[in-house]
Amino acid sequence: MPTPPPDSYERRDVLTSTDQKLAEAMLRASDAARRDRGRKDTLSGEPSERLAIRRDLLEPKQADPKGFERVIGESDLTSINYLERGKRASAAVCRIRVPSPGGEWYGTGFLVGPRLLMTNAHVLGNEFEAGQAEAEFSYEHDVDGVLGDPVQFNLLPHEIFFTDPQADVTFVSIAPVSNKGIPLERFGWLGLLPLSGKAVDGEYVTIIQHPGGGPKQISIRANQIVKLDLDIPRIENFIHYRTDTEPGSSGSPVFNDQWQVVAIHHKAVPAPRDPAKPDAPVEWIGNEGVRISALFQLLEQHRLNNNHALMVLDRLERSLGFSPMTPEVSTVAPELLEADGKPYKPTRWVKQGTAFGYDAKFLTQEIILDDIIAPVKAKAAPLLDGSGVELVYNKFSVVVHAERKFALITAVNINGSKLKHPGDRPGSFRQDARIASEFQPDGEFYEVKKGTDKVNFSRGHLVRRFDPAWGETPQEAKDGDADSFHYTNAAPQYQTYNNVDWGDLEDYVLNQTQMTERKVTVFQGPIYRPDDPPYGKDRKGGPWKIPLSFWKIAVVQKTPTTISAAAFIVGQTQYVDALYEAKVFKALAPYRFEELRTRKIQTTIATIEKETQLNFEGIRAFDAHDSLEATRRTRWITSMSDIII
Repeated sequence: MPTPPPDSYERRDVLTSTDQKLAEAMLRASDAARRDRGRKDTLSGEPSERLAIRRDLLEPKQADPKGFERVIGESDLTSINYLERGKRASAAVCRIRVPSPGGEWYGTGFLVGPRLLMTNAHVLGNEFEAGQAEAEFSYEHDVDGVLGDPVQFNLLPHEIFFTDPQADVTFVSIAPVSNKGIPLERFGWLGLLPLSGKAVDGEYVTIIQHPGGGPKQISIRANQIVKLDLDIPRIENFIHYRTDTEPGSSGSPVFNDQWQVVAIHHKAVPAPRDPAKPDAPVEWIGNEGVRISALFQLLEQHRLNNNHALMVLDRLERSLGFSPMTPEVSTVAPELLEADGKPYKPTRWVKQGTAFGYDAKFLTQEIILDDIIAPVKAKAAPLLDGSGVELVYNKFSVVVHAERKFALITAVNINGSKLKHPGDRPGSFRQDARIASEFQPDGEFYEVKKGTDKVNFSRGHLVRRFDPAWGETPQEAKDGDADSFHYTNAAPQYQTYNNVDWGDLEDYVLNQTQMTERKVTVFQGPIYRPDDPPYGKDRKGGPWKIPLSFWKIAVVQKTPTTISAAAFIVGQTQYVDALYEAKVFKALAPYRFEELRTRKIQTTIATIEKETQLNFEGIRAFDAHDSLEATRRTRWITSMSDIII
């Protein structure tokens, strides 16, 4: 944070830690780090997943020969391009000047996406302050030591303004052109990575800042991350690093050695107070930053109830090359929705001589649904007659998640040689009378006028209406189509996503089945995460937590005796995580931006198991993608012909 003049320690832009326990823990960690300059032991406490991610984000050895040793080992050698890349990164960092009745205060901010600025909430706490403030770029000394004039831009909080005092972060839109006509694009931006693991304990970080509101300066690899032995709420959302220099500027980016932003710096940690020396000057022993991964979680939590959080996420994703999501997620369902259909009588699915539901023996490899759901069966909603948890329909089955109120899994059999067009859309969605209404939404969940939510959803088929539309007779195909219009088979999906992202994959699977006249079994469902955003607090049955990612596994009868399987994740919030799972961050290669915009990945069955806790042991060995690329968990799909199955 900025170092203010001695007479201004009461200014509201100054934030220091007043937590004595934090100060004591920081001092202990600093002493331990000084005693152990070798960082191998420091890293030993890191979770293996975080270390694996950190390794993946290092530059290739040919680009930075000592990168791995510097992070994991003890080398202080740094590739010479570190300096030039740091200079390039610094262009996006600016001084924030805020007029006030007592004069003005300063902080630091940085561009994180197209016309999007990030700083601390205690620097810009409300829209009025942001409207008065200016962002000043290039306020720094050049190579000859000459101090340049700042390039000033106005902030536009009426477009985007999202702030959270607890996380101490503010995002605000910024004008595209400076007061003197210089385009903002000249300064670039610092793309933010949502995953945790960009820096590990014991690693050194760098801060670019405007200390005390002065010219731009850098604390270059002088701050070592320390792990605190401290049990306080939300401690995992912050990183702590010790420094021998003065406190930096509030809102500064904290970088790892690859110039990836790991945190936003927000306050200094003073040494524990000595009651015997109340007038002693403050001794700064370290700093605290808010993790970027924690800020992404915060934005995800608010994306459905705060338009500005949604627009921030949109610009952050665009900064990584994704096409705009705002038109897509702003699409609302029609205001006049059809009335719900009357529930069918349970006797519809007990006709003599007719087998309903998913058939485990449909392919040559038996795949038992009860084995798949065994690890999570306790989470399934029971049928009213006590017969179990599986809702059987014509050619498919659904198991409903009792707490989340949408499907836990759907399983459908498709016979490509017997597909028949069922005709016009059969009509309305309906609830299923065999399961309690509390475990399934109805039309009020999807109707715009029934709530005040900023985003509205369409009924998204999980089992596509045409998938079970096959059989010996046209009526059998019509029955399968009609059965798919149950709320137990519906998931809340943005309309454009439902039509394009998810719909394209559905079309491909069905078309391939029909063209080759093969048999296919498709399993699919939502990915439920604890931090899924809440929705519909004033709707019947609300609030609901909305799954924003969906998975699909297609199992194909390739020959009369062999099967093959392919797994996919198609969603919205998982795209960026999947990008870094695929290890393509390094200059976003080998994939082009155009390829990343498809927002579809082919992954492994093991990944789906990890995300859902379902058990696909029976088909794991037939995963075509896993056998081809065992070292890569995900692969981007740029066209449907890229699918391996």
